[in-house]
This record gives sequence, C-alpha cells and structure tokens, in this order.
Amino acid sequence: MAGGRQRYNPRVRQGGSRAMGLRPGGVIAGVLRVPGSKSLAQRALVCASLAEGATEIAGLPDGDDAGAALTLVEAAGARVERLSPGAVRVTGRPPGPDRGWSAKAPVSAGESGTLARLATAALALCGEGGPWHELRGEGTLLRRRSPPLFDALAGVGVGIEWLSEAGGWPVRLRAIRRPDQVDLRNPVSSQEVSALLVALAAHPGETVLFVHGEIPSRPYVDLTRNVLEHFRITVGRKNVAWGEAFAVIGPLRPWPHPLVIEPDASAAAVALAAACLSGGEVVVPCLFATSPQGDVRILEHLARFGCRAWSDREGLHAADPPTRGADLDLSGEPDLAPVLAAVAARAAIGAGGSSRLTGLGTLAGKESDRIGVLARGLSAVGLEAVGGADWLEIRPGRTGRGSAEVRLEPARDHRMAFAFALLGLAVEGVWVADPGCVAKSWPGFWRDLEGLGARVVRQD
Repeated sequence: MAGGRQRYNPRVRQGGSRAMGLRPGGVIAGVLRVPGSKSLAQRALVCASLAEGATEIAGLPDGDDAGAALTLVEAAGARVERLSPGAVRVTGRPPGPDRGWSAKAPVSAGESGTLARLATAALALCGEGGPWHELRGEGTLLRRRSPPLFDALAGVGVGIEWLSEAGGWPVRLRAIRRPDQVDLRNPVSSQEVSALLVALAAHPGETVLFVHGEIPSRPYVDLTRNVLEHFRITVGRKNVAWGEAFAVIGPLRPWPHPLVIEPDASAAAVALAAACLSGGEVVVPCLFATSPQGDVRILEHLARFGCRAWSDREGLHAADPPTRGADLDLSGEPDLAPVLAAVAARAAIGAGGSSRLTGLGTLAGKESDRIGVLARGLSAVGLEAVGGADWLEIRPGRTGRGSAEVRLEPARDHRMAFAFALLGLAVEGVWVADPGCVAKSWPGFWRDLEGLGARVVRQD
C-alpha cells in the first residue's frame, strides 16, 4: 500500500506487559469512539478489489484483520492508495478473460476466518484462469476448516490442493469461469454464504447460489447484502423446500461517493458492558439500533439483565449494573456471548442470578473453542459454569470468586481477552494473559478504557 501501514502493537506501546487487567472501583463513563467494523471493512475491501473502477473507503479500523485485508487485496492485484489515516482508494481488478485476482506469490489471510473465506471464493471464482493461487493463514486460522465452502467450489470445477492434513488453510486454488449456479450444502458459517455472494456479484450477469440447510448467524449475511448495495448489487432471495436461493446480478460497480465504515458493534458491546459493570454510563457515537450489524442487539440483551440500554440520535448508550440473570438466544449474534458471559457473571455475584446463553453452535470453530475457554475462566473465579455444544450456563458459586489472584488465558483470542477484562470489573484479582491479542480488532482497547476511568493494571 502506498506509504506503508503502521500497525499498533500493544506489547510495544504498553510496555510489553505479560498480563493486564481491569479492577473494580473505576467508574467507566463518557463518550467512547470505538474502531470501525472489521466485518464491514473486510467485506468492503474485497468488494472494492473486485469492482470496476475505484472505490474510496473511509473509517477503516487499525486492527490486524483490516490490515491483513488491505495487504491481501493489494497482493492480489488491486491498487491501494492511502488517502489519510483510515481512508484508502482501491482500484479493482474485476474478473474476466485474462484478468481478475492474480496472486503470483502466496497471499495470507492472517488469522481472520472471514477474510480466509472471502479470499478463497474470490481466488476460486474471480482469479485469473490457468495458474494456481496459494492462500495461506497464520496462527489460529491454521486449525480452522470450512468443508461446505470447499465442497461447493469443487462442485463447480475449482481446482483445490490442500497443503496440510487439516483440509483448511493453506490451500492452492485454480480458478474457473463464472458458473451459472453454485450449491452450498449445510454451511457451518455464514461467512461461507457471504464469500460466495461477493465472488458471484463480481461477474456480469445473473448467478444463483442455492443454500441447502439452515444458515448460521444469519445477520452476517444481511450485513454482506448491505455492503453489496454500496456496489449497486441487489441480491434476490426466496425460500425453497430445502433451503434458500439467492440470485445475484453483477458486476460490482462503486458509487461515486466514499463508503464510510461505521463503528464496530462488537467493540461497542464491550464498551457498553464495561459501563454497566463499573456503574458508569457510556455512549458510543455514530452507531444506532438501525445498524445492519447484528451485534447492536447488545441493547436488548443488556436490558434483559436489568441494565439500562438505549439508542438515540447521539448513538448507543448503556448504564447500571445487572440486577438479574437472563436466558438469551444468541443464534443471530454469537460473538456477543463472551461479553454477555461477563455480564452474567456479575449478575451471579451481585444478584445471585443464573443465566443461560444458547445458539452458540458456531463458537467452537472460531479463534478458540470459546464455550470451553469461557467456562474454564468463569470456573477459575469461583462461579459454576457449564457448557455444551451450543450453550453456556453461568450460576453463582460458593464464594463468587476463586483465589486472591487468577491469571486467565485467552487462547490468543481477542474476544476472550475482552471477556476476561470485563470479568475483572466484577471479580478482584483477574489478570488477562497475552493482552496484546486485542490488536486483532481493537488495538487501543486498554488505553481507551483507561481514558474513560477504568482502573487498568499491568504485570510486566
């Protein structure tokens, strides 16, 4: 990218701390501007890189996942110009005879499952024909798989060579011309649907994506359709006996005005929960309950715990500690489970309430086995936490806490680090190991909360 990209590294900027934590007693209050949505940013960057002409994108977050997307689309042949911090102009490389994405050297999706699936479909269906394209991953992504997506691509003739026994990434792909239809069977992630919709939308003419079975975390597909609208694509949808059919008519064409990435609703959920757990009040500006991001339902879920949470013309607000447990179905927004587990812990300690979170079937395939990691962390502080394949229950323990101090391992997962940091607002002595893993989505997390009054402690 022109001018290079400077990455925020919490290990450097925060003294290389081995562990960090939040402590009870600091009231978190005020206006907090969270990073832009990495989910929107990655979709927008891939769409722009496959579109005809140039797209200006503003509000990009400075996290590792967005940085990986910028690096990948440039390596695949798109032209990326840096206009200002958080703003770029991307000139696309749309598919067609003797053109399309061209990964002459291996490209990497970093640790992002969303980007890995988007890039897999783009290389397979929008890459230059003939040569093999190699897509790599890093860290936790190397353990993740996506059999329905690869099966769908193989079913239309894409060449696939796995470079590990896991059957995921790294992988080599040989592209084909646009198929008339693609069949995706029993998706394990909404990202598989999104990846195919974006890749098919890059081609002129109509293609139909048939999805056999239920789509997990459906709001993320709606989020993808929202991004596609910024590139003049309307996705038709209808129910059929065995699933759904999506009709996509391309190509991708940007509007002349910039595409502005709105604040990240997942990060906003962390900030709003921090306000409730600390007895403060936080507003996240420029994000509203009408957002296409499913995680804005954090307002509804916090209210179920007895917190105050609302949206107005300023943005999203939350205040007041939880007063009761709650039974929540998070099938549409499972990434909220870590945040709400911390809220449930506070409800168990402060109000004696039990909580049950369901609809978590996709969490085992994320950066970590999130149900298991959460259950172990909650148990370590003295709560009763039991998890199953798609659920987690949090109940009061005998003391509501464990030993004087406890060090919790987030398993290199940014959302686990956020959850354990929030847990420290309810339980004295919680340390979060590997605090720098928050750089995946919110590099300034610790600094930003400290600026609003949080008691941040460091263990060097």
